[in-house]
Amino acid sequence: MVGYDEHGKQAEDQLPQIVMHLLQGNQTEEEMKTFLTWYHRADVNKTLFFQLKHLYDSRKGGLMPETDEIILCWDRLWKELISSSNPSYKVRKRRSRRFLPRMGRYAAVAAVSLAFIITVTFLISDYSSQQIVWNEIRTEAGATPHTIQLSDGSIVQLNASSSLRYPETFRGKKREVHLEGEAFFDIHTDKRRSFTVHTHNQSIQVLGTRFNVLAYAADDYSVTTLVSGKILLELFDTDHEQRKSLEMQPDQQFVWNKRSGEIRLSTVDSHDAISWLDGVYPFRDSPLSEITTRLERIYGITILIPDSSYRREQYNGKFFSGQSIEEIMDILNFKDEFQTHHQNDTIILHTRK
Repeated sequence: MVGYDEHGKQAEDQLPQIVMHLLQGNQTEEEMKTFLTWYHRADVNKTLFFQLKHLYDSRKGGLMPETDEIILCWDRLWKELISSSNPSYKVRKRRSRRFLPRMGRYAAVAAVSLAFIITVTFLISDYSSQQIVWNEIRTEAGATPHTIQLSDGSIVQLNASSSLRYPETFRGKKREVHLEGEAFFDIHTDKRRSFTVHTHNQSIQVLGTRFNVLAYAADDYSVTTLVSGKILLELFDTDHEQRKSLEMQPDQQFVWNKRSGEIRLSTVDSHDAISWLDGVYPFRDSPLSEITTRLERIYGITILIPDSSYRREQYNGKFFSGQSIEEIMDILNFKDEFQTHHQNDTIILHTRK
């Protein structure tokens, strides 16, 4: 580990907070400079950052660690990585292996698989008082759409970096699932039992319909697009009190900014929202930061943009999942406004001076 001077030591003390801001996408220019200086200082720093980013991206609702736990994990990982430069590393390395399986309970997927299933059982206090077996499917960054058939015949197609929790068999008068990420739903009609999709502070109730939900926990916004049928969408505050309820019609799109509370209902071409099923990702007046976030999930990479003003620059166009990330970067840089620096699975876009 490369040593720090007094100023660097102060920056080191702030790094957990700076990295959290970076992961949340709200870092300042000065924080980005501090991070990049630290990031390029040693390979051990890059390893630490990627472990923390993986942990952060793997959060899935209540099952995933919150910010405080990530900070604690940072402290533990930091000590483990620093230990690699001293003779007691072998002992500490064994301790690290004990820690990593615990992280594995939160991780999105093993490296050898793009999607996997976790089955858990717990007792639901309903009229039947029967045990319900819940399955959870999680897809890794870079995964192709994963098709899930529910017990009622409904079809769900899960996009990359997403998770769906659903009962092995629907019981009682309700059909309920929990989504974090993006999925397309083709719901089997059952007039006796409604179907509800729960996301963070939002629920979508349907009888039989087709719709797309984009609701990653780390994003500032969620997007619900109705293709056919009818849905009732409800928003809730942090105390789980209903804030708003509205009924959507086909080709309507509801966008909710979770940070500002702003909501927007508009008429769109719903096929744009589900074109990812065919590997097509269109963008219309989209800021660069939104596009790079999408690319990170599809290609399993990290894209850093030090210039905050450039993150807000808007683009129109589309890319295809069959394209290489290098080709997409070249297309985004059609004005030759930035230089791309590739290192392992990280791309840094430096604005040309």
